[in-house]
Amino acid sequence: MSNDRPARRDTNVLRPVRERSSEKNRDVFGALYGVACWVLFCSVGTVALPVILVLPKLSWRWKLARATARLLCAWVAIAFETSGTPLAGTSCVYVANHVSFLDSFAIGLMFEEPVVFVAGGMLSHQRVVGTFLRRIGVVFVRTVADKRHSSVSSVLTTLENLVRSGRSVVLFPEGGLTVTPGLRRFHLGAFVVASETACPVVPVGILGTREILPAGRRLPRRGAMRLVVGEPLLPIGNGWKAAHQLADKAHDAVEELLDRS
Repeated sequence: MSNDRPARRDTNVLRPVRERSSEKNRDVFGALYGVACWVLFCSVGTVALPVILVLPKLSWRWKLARATARLLCAWVAIAFETSGTPLAGTSCVYVANHVSFLDSFAIGLMFEEPVVFVAGGMLSHQRVVGTFLRRIGVVFVRTVADKRHSSVSSVLTTLENLVRSGRSVVLFPEGGLTVTPGLRRFHLGAFVVASETACPVVPVGILGTREILPAGRRLPRRGAMRLVVGEPLLPIGNGWKAAHQLADKAHDAVEELLDRS
């Protein structure tokens, strides 16, 4: 007896094929998005950078760089939001977790007025990036292999003087980037500055930047950046013991901001 009914599709067999096809499409679109981000970044930077280099006032250069960054976020559909606000009218030391090359970019969006970032001396060797960073007030610290820039102790003295003059500084006390997730141990530099100048330390949790552009990845993904600003921490005394205590409190505070967000 013949069976004229059409053969049923084996959906269990076709499902992995469809899933692989969908995943491949996502990879293609993701790569196109990442390339488009870099093309747009370079195009906008080609226009904005010469203006930033020639503007005479730091505040003008900062406002233009910040406006350009916000424009780029809007154009590539990367959302940015902040929970909490920076301290107004007082100099302080901001410390944050460090998970992506976008972390400085994200924190810079938070401040209307210039703040001082600290960067490794290797960045200063790059003609375009190094020149841009200098023009927006970045302070470079010497690495072990770099003899042409200020030592750590010299940079700490510079930062202390800046804080005493009314400026605020931003540091990533974990140090350099790593692909390993989780909050690492804090180095003491930021907390020595705070202890010696009796200024508050403000913990900041950075979320979302690792998903957009983690360490070791070249092409950004679409995502959202969020900053969570914690309550200020006041140093108790000065010296290394006070810096150690402040570092422990700040580490716990940043970890809590990340866990509850």
